[in-house]
Amino acid sequence: KAAVRVLEAAGVDVALADRTDSGRPAHSKGFLEKSRRTAEANVDALAPRIEEGWDVVVVEPSDAVMFQSDYLDLLSGDAVETVAANSYGVMEYLDAFGLDAALPTRDVDESLTYHGHCHQKAVKKDHHAVGVLRRAGYRVDPLDSTCCGMAGSFGYESEHYSMSKAIASILYDQVDGSFGETVVAPGASCRTQLDDHADRVRTPVEMLDRALR
Repeated sequence: KAAVRVLEAAGVDVALADRTDSGRPAHSKGFLEKSRRTAEANVDALAPRIEEGWDVVVVEPSDAVMFQSDYLDLLSGDAVETVAANSYGVMEYLDAFGLDAALPTRDVDESLTYHGHCHQKAVKKDHHAVGVLRRAGYRVDPLDSTCCGMAGSFGYESEHYSMSKAIASILYDQVDGSFGETVVAPGASCRTQLDDHADRVRTPVEMLDRALR
């Protein structure tokens, strides 16, 4: 809901997709055929809409990168290339097209600790959220952090729990050393891990929504 409010406030026409599964969970666990079938269904549904002038905007970073990058490994052809080239994370979309400049934001007096998402870092798209949040008036401390230790379902698995928490402890120390009042992380898995250490962790687009007048 926050993403829809922000996009509409920036003057973007929003239509919600009927399908919401990107194929990321199956892909991450090695079920490539299942993931490929999901990718095919999404490309079949989205490519015609893109030809009509729509863009694909995704809130969850791992899903966005799935559309932008991993689909190109699973499928070939003009349709998947069209979808990949016209898919964006929500903060990337606002930043890449300068749409946040149109947002009616109020004066904010809040500092944020920002933990970026590994998938976005891998494709060099992690910087967009920090820039947009700073232009909205927030003071942002982007952590030089690595994996939170959750990594999708990894941290939920009993055989990996201790390792997951050991990795998380490094991130927790970085959070404790940051000046931010509110912890922000775009990824759902990261927020789950951080929720064990901080008060409710927000997404970047939630904070942008909060800054709207």
